[in-house]
Amino acid sequence: MKKIFSLFLTIYLLFFSGQAFCAEASLDEMIGQMIIVGFKGNSTVSRGFKNVIKELNNGKISGVIFFEDNIKNKQSLFNMTDIVYKSRMSARPFIAVDMEGGQVQRLNSKNGFEDFPSASKVAAMDIKQVQETYSNMAQTLAGNLFNLNFAPCVDLDLNENSILHKKERSYSSDPAKVALFANELINAHYDKAIVTVLKHFPGHGSVAADTHLNFADATETHTTAELLPYKNLMFKNNLIMVMVSHVFNKNYDEIYPASLSYNTIGWILRSELGFDGVVITDDLDMGAIKHNYDLEETVIQAINAGNDILLFSNRHPYNPNLVDDINKIIKNAIVEGLIKPDRIQESYDRIIKLKKAIIAAEKK
Repeated sequence: MKKIFSLFLTIYLLFFSGQAFCAEASLDEMIGQMIIVGFKGNSTVSRGFKNVIKELNNGKISGVIFFEDNIKNKQSLFNMTDIVYKSRMSARPFIAVDMEGGQVQRLNSKNGFEDFPSASKVAAMDIKQVQETYSNMAQTLAGNLFNLNFAPCVDLDLNENSILHKKERSYSSDPAKVALFANELINAHYDKAIVTVLKHFPGHGSVAADTHLNFADATETHTTAELLPYKNLMFKNNLIMVMVSHVFNKNYDEIYPASLSYNTIGWILRSELGFDGVVITDDLDMGAIKHNYDLEETVIQAINAGNDILLFSNRHPYNPNLVDDINKIIKNAIVEGLIKPDRIQESYDRIIKLKKAIIAAEKK
């Protein structure tokens, strides 16, 4: 039965949309570019690391995200990122990390690196200090081969009970100040050919609930001012992504949280704000998603909402077959008419365009 279905799928994909899939990449390669995952382990011999390298070499994923417990020390980290960088995938792999400063910095004094100040502490500095701080941060990342930093956090500091406020992850409640300091991080990273990511669209600063744990509803608290940093920053250069949060807002979508919402991504971010760059989900293994949706609904809805890259930390618990599971879900959804082939092509084109921009920036 599996062989019959596989044959049918192959024939279907060859003939259903020749224009979409007969070009430079196979469907598997296109799907692979839409997936970034984490792994378990902190060395080149860790089973989880070996697995993601195999997936990279086979074109099943677009890149790898590193967390703090993946980083034992400087040498161990570089040994891993060097292997990722030299993988045999057809396009440059994303080597990603969360490096905001403060409580969210995966490279830190515990594993042999410099500690950087939080966003709120940066906002108290003069501009020269800010520039020096972020230049050093970007140099640290570039020196360890990272080309994608999930920063800056451009959420407004609107709720003293929010995780953003408690962890000092917001620059200010003033959109102009947020844009000012975030722009310094963006510029410093651009100088080192590192993609920066504006997060967490359309704004996480007004809610007290933590989407790492479960549902967070911003229906009564979200303001349009939270969109202003995106308007001011998303076109600063061609190495910018937008990360979409898992926050729910009934005013935008009565059914789905932002990361699974076409109204939020396809309409507000794409149509109203005009962003045509790469959009990535926040970690789809976070409680707000995992406790409320199964993997199939998550993957299909995230793609149809307009996300280009699906981010999975894949750590608690670790699933060595996760990438293959996602691939199958997407292929089955195309056959069943639940995902249009053009939607895959569209994301692939955006991702490859961004990766080419990284290479061009490296040569400057």
